[in-house]
Amino acid sequence: MTEKAIGSYKVIKRIGEGGMAKVYLAVHKDVPNLKVVLKILSDPRLVERFRSEADKLALLDGHGKICQIKHFFNHGDDIVIAMEYIDGQPLDELIKDTGQLSLSESLRIVTDILDTLEFAHQRGISHRDIKPSNVMVDSKSQVKIIDFGIAKAETDPDLTVAGSACGTPTYMAPEQFNPTDQTDYVRADIYAVGTLLYFLLTGQLPFTGDNAFALRDAKLFNDPPEPRGLNPEIPGALQEIVLKALHKDPNDRYATAREMGEALSTIEGKAIPSRVAASEKTEHIPVKGKKKRGKIISILVPIMAAAVYIVFIQGGTDKGPKIPQMYAPRPNMEIGTPQATFSWEATAGEGGAYTLEFTSDSEFTNPRIINDLTSTSVTIPDSLPEGRYFWRIGAVSRDGRSSGFSAIGSFSVKLPEFARGIINVQVNPSGDIYVDDSLCGTGLNQLSVPADVGRHIVSARNTASRQKRLVDTVLVASGETIESRHRFTFPKTASNTPKLQPTTYDIRIGSNMGSNPVFGGMVYIDGVLQDNRTPNTYSMTLGKHMVRVTLSHDGRELEKTDSIVVAKNGEHKLIFIFEE
Repeated sequence: MTEKAIGSYKVIKRIGEGGMAKVYLAVHKDVPNLKVVLKILSDPRLVERFRSEADKLALLDGHGKICQIKHFFNHGDDIVIAMEYIDGQPLDELIKDTGQLSLSESLRIVTDILDTLEFAHQRGISHRDIKPSNVMVDSKSQVKIIDFGIAKAETDPDLTVAGSACGTPTYMAPEQFNPTDQTDYVRADIYAVGTLLYFLLTGQLPFTGDNAFALRDAKLFNDPPEPRGLNPEIPGALQEIVLKALHKDPNDRYATAREMGEALSTIEGKAIPSRVAASEKTEHIPVKGKKKRGKIISILVPIMAAAVYIVFIQGGTDKGPKIPQMYAPRPNMEIGTPQATFSWEATAGEGGAYTLEFTSDSEFTNPRIINDLTSTSVTIPDSLPEGRYFWRIGAVSRDGRSSGFSAIGSFSVKLPEFARGIINVQVNPSGDIYVDDSLCGTGLNQLSVPADVGRHIVSARNTASRQKRLVDTVLVASGETIESRHRFTFPKTASNTPKLQPTTYDIRIGSNMGSNPVFGGMVYIDGVLQDNRTPNTYSMTLGKHMVRVTLSHDGRELEKTDSIVVAKNGEHKLIFIFEE
């Protein structure tokens, strides 16, 4: 938007853009000290969701830890929400600037978030997208929750297609990936808070994956690594709270934000390491006749605490395992196979283990993590696409002491030219076939698609079915044919129950090129070569099919393609005419 003014507000600068709105910093034209954030709807298809966000913010008005709505208005063809300006920064940026937060600060922030969510939940509103970038920390270190764009109220109409997911995959609960009318979004919010707390305490996410489907499977079938394995200073009771919030079964999580907040309050005072607070615990009440002795004791206490710290923390003979030296892959090594083998020096000692991280992002923002490795080498089970990768290794002794991570190594994967395979997609009864979001065919029941080595997402879509869309994740190896099968079900009504009885099509090939090519033509139906027949009659199921015929003439390969829709039983005819 090029205008300097939007309604009663003067635009200072554009500060962001999301999937639903563009965001500007502005001031009121008549009250220059009144700063606001303007959200301007950028997708007119989402107008009802935008109005719903404004309505929820109005309902939640009055809570000091929720970004407040100031105004909702139209500006020409645009719809605008004016919101409270928060002088601060998102939690993810704060962590990036200042480093990992202390245990006590992490607990304070999460407790504030839970208190705010309890307020919203009691009014029937679930946020559904709690993550660090939606938590603001202002200049006074106060916490505020922002972005209720996909929040859901109990009385909301359904603004989302059934079965489609809303949220940020790394923070979504397992049930959010394929929601139903019975999905409990209060417990989904609890899961997101558990994920955020895990990240604040360890600096890592509990689950990682190359895509949303890999993340979904990891959350459905695996347990997260124990936080204490990544940060031994985490109290055991706090670890249990985090793991309970992250339980894959919603019924085994905390039922309310208040319940989780109360559990955290029982350990909050124990979460600060004693050596940090030792020098502060020297205050004494004077006792008559013992004033001098009290002063001596007040001096000795921090000295003794420091001595204990030196003996047990710094001065022991065992300082924990040494950082392992990395052996393979060597720095900048090029690997010519789909798999990579890592090896390193043994430093964890008897009963110890190793943690391996690798990623295509040199900042290790969202790495793949393999914990509890007891050997000094591992072959990554997934085929790696071509590209550059980074890795590091850390050792953990049997008593939980960590070496920290090694320096970062790098390598690249370069696959040979022939490193391809085939995905054989079968759809019952038929549907539109997509591979990695690219449409490969419509109305088909079978299709073979050449694919590069690596992970691919295969989906089939049939709008008349109950499911609408079915998704599969496959891993293709060189020279391998992978089967991906999809079966739709349909409502049992006379009008939309598909009839699967076979019908026939008589496909005739003719030309005016002076020869009779009927028996020389090749017929492909849905990409599959058919046997030559006389007459050329083929049995097909109801639905749409692609027919391709090829013909050799004077050393040239001629080709024609047409689509047919088999709509009822009986015989049909399709004629292909080749001309000079």
